[in-house]
Amino acid sequence: MPVVEVVWRHLLAGAREGRRRWPSVTALAGELELAVSTTHRSLAHPVEIGAVEVGPIDGLQVLDPARLLMLLAAHRRVQRDVVRRLWVAVPAVEVEAAATSRKAVLGGFGAVIAHLGANRIADYTRVLFYGDPKLCSLPVATAGEGTEVWVAEPDAWLGRYGRVTPVAQAYADLFSMPGWQAARFIEQLDPQVVAASDEPVLLV
Repeated sequence: MPVVEVVWRHLLAGAREGRRRWPSVTALAGELELAVSTTHRSLAHPVEIGAVEVGPIDGLQVLDPARLLMLLAAHRRVQRDVVRRLWVAVPAVEVEAAATSRKAVLGGFGAVIAHLGANRIADYTRVLFYGDPKLCSLPVATAGEGTEVWVAEPDAWLGRYGRVTPVAQAYADLFSMPGWQAARFIEQLDPQVVAASDEPVLLV
């Protein structure tokens, strides 16, 4: 994940937990262990569209998390991070349950469902992991059959968010995936709620 997306994800993860302010760009850079200049450059586009404001008195504020989420979704290219693809002959939920590596982080459909608590949108046949999930015990399938597993390279900051990606990243990853299932998930998720609330993220 490019550094600019790392910064946006961190702001969105904060907004999702009710935190929209940082004392300064320097404070944000310190949390992420990034150079202040790099963090400033990452904020240029969000500031330009009014999603983020930076000032000498109020510090850094996330004014419009939903617009920042749309910016992340439009910028995200998840397939650039994918280092391996394989097919296994079991349903997606079994693939997710079979992952044995504690370092692997679940993304995509599975991450959204983890945040929702249940799948009320659509079945899916693609599973995204950041890091090797270690699925050696699962039967291999012919390409195009069963469940497709994408193994992506995790960024250095991802592990701080737990065993699943933040819901904003899951949304952005699905936005950049092909297929009707990904489109269905995006259609059913409310960007405003995905970005800035712990309430259910389905549209009503």
